[in-house]
Amino acid sequence: MPGKINDKAPSTVTKPTPFAVAQPEIPGVPRTKTAAAAQRQKLYALATGGASLVILLVVAIWWARASTRAAHSDPIADVPVSTAPVVQPVALTPVLPVAPGQVATTDQLSRPWSTQRFVYRNTPNDSFPAMVVRLPGNAYWAFSLRSPYGTCDLEFVTDTEKLRSKYHFPAAHPMIVDPCSHTLYDLAKYGSGPNGLVRGAIVAGTGIRPPLAIEIQINGSQVIASRAEKQ
Repeated sequence: MPGKINDKAPSTVTKPTPFAVAQPEIPGVPRTKTAAAAQRQKLYALATGGASLVILLVVAIWWARASTRAAHSDPIADVPVSTAPVVQPVALTPVLPVAPGQVATTDQLSRPWSTQRFVYRNTPNDSFPAMVVRLPGNAYWAFSLRSPYGTCDLEFVTDTEKLRSKYHFPAAHPMIVDPCSHTLYDLAKYGSGPNGLVRGAIVAGTGIRPPLAIEIQINGSQVIASRAEKQ
């Protein structure tokens, strides 16, 4: 009505921002975030990722140090090394019979040219190596293996080829040899000794006399060396 005063307060009118385009609201679809909100979300993601990386790095360092401490604190037990000296096996020297007395049996000397070594003891302080041989014809002969008037030990050589090649003697049976003077003694023959004929004639070399003889007696199956020739 003309002249009626409107008692309602005038409404505030918002002035539109120049060039600003209002985004329409679509039901069920949120509004697009503002640039500031997107920037804050990006910074938050970077901060969260950096913190996770730092945590992983700290855990890795801690694990490496823990493994190192465990390796030093719990070493593998070393195998104990024995410091005891190594004992080398000792070749046992056969115990030889001692004469005067039994030095063999007839069973031990059952074949021609079979032998048995023994020790002949004149006194407790005087002994020498010796040997008994069964000769063809069921004869037994014993002799000293100490070279007569020499320092070499005599050898009983059964290899006739060795007697031919080394000692240049065409032997047909075993011989006694002196390896120092290359003297050969033949037990199948007698030679001259201070007290008469003695087995072991010199057939080669520069020897002086046959080997010292030792008397042999047979008592049943016992082969007994009873007495030695004096040099």
